[in-house]
Amino acid sequence: MGVNSIKKVLYSIIFISMVLYAMLPNKPDIARYETFDDTPLITFYKDETIDEAINVSAQTYPYLYAKGGIVLDRNLHLWQVGEDVLQIKKALKKIGYPISTNSYIFDENMQKIVMQFQSDHDLNSDGIVGKATLNAINKILIENKMTAPTVQTIVTNAPTSGYWIAINKSSNTLTLFKGKQVIEKFPVATGKEPKLTPEGKWKINNKVINPAWKNIKGGVPENPLGYRWLGLNIGDGYIYGIHGTNNENSIGYYVSKGCIRMENEDVNKLFSIVKNGTPVWIGNQKQLSQWGIVIK
Repeated sequence: MGVNSIKKVLYSIIFISMVLYAMLPNKPDIARYETFDDTPLITFYKDETIDEAINVSAQTYPYLYAKGGIVLDRNLHLWQVGEDVLQIKKALKKIGYPISTNSYIFDENMQKIVMQFQSDHDLNSDGIVGKATLNAINKILIENKMTAPTVQTIVTNAPTSGYWIAINKSSNTLTLFKGKQVIEKFPVATGKEPKLTPEGKWKINNKVINPAWKNIKGGVPENPLGYRWLGLNIGDGYIYGIHGTNNENSIGYYVSKGCIRMENEDVNKLFSIVKNGTPVWIGNQKQLSQWGIVIK
């Protein structure tokens, strides 16, 4: 066989290999940094949410959704993180309880104060902010004409006039923006340690429906990635991402190996709106403030 013939054979082999490589899945270990074998340091509660309780509790708890009160979408427990936790802290402080409002974390001190509030108002002192406790807080706020605390997000510097995302690691909150306008906020779970979820100005790199995870195929209830994956442009886009979960009770906690977990319904909504190239800013509250996202 001549030299030219050998070259043609080699070129053919290279070309075929490239075609096969392009056809093969390039994400055999999607979310490679997420192991899902870590044991949470907290207990996840499986109980009814505020929303589930309201339909049967309107008469028993008339201040639960009363105008001028705080509205919660979930019961609040020890070690949860969120803007709703801060709202309750601010409300308790306004009512007269000695509680710090410098953190979004439902810590042991908050649990102690919630239990004291419950005891003071003849409630079950379980340290959980459920429908009865929220009803009592709202009753005091409304009857004393106190303004219910809120958490506002103000953007002075938006990366685009279109859709974009900011993830506040201090409050475990993902905010969808359009320009400087807040479209919707979602609770998320982030890294068990602050360094695990990488801070920075990233972009959506890829979108996957029913992502597979190691030996678990996509689109099944036991898949820890849920049903949607929004990969970030860190590495090849299959290391860190925003995704669903098979344990929605973990949302609102610091538990992941670095990815951002969302409730499946929430990530599905987000997936339908954002596109590849959508900016995603990730940072703690101090960092986001320096970038032009002020929370107050």
